[in-house]
Amino acid sequence: MSSEPLRPEMARVTLSARVSSLISVQLARGKVGVEAVASQLHMSRYTLHKKLKREGLTFARLLEDVRRKQALTYMQDKTKPLVEIAEQLGFSELSAFSRAFKRWMGTSPAEYRSVRLS
Repeated sequence: MSSEPLRPEMARVTLSARVSSLISVQLARGKVGVEAVASQLHMSRYTLHKKLKREGLTFARLLEDVRRKQALTYMQDKTKPLVEIAEQLGFSELSAFSRAFKRWMGTSPAEYRSVRLS
């Protein structure tokens, strides 16, 4: 991020929206870290957590929300292997992605694809 002052329309963007956007960028690059996001926002990890708490959110919750939304987008491409989706979302293994997906959607990724996307 540049050090130029925020334009008025940018000032209205919530912190959680900015954090979610930075999480998306980091996911695309590989690994997501709260330290890196806080640094990009020119604040400490502690300050980031404190400000997110004021919005009733946590970094972990925002990360989970971004992953869930991106997972549903990636699942639309039936040619994309589930293991590739898991990797793109920053999961260490397919099993971790499958557990998270089942928690989010109530069904496994494979079942979701066969039933919902057929």
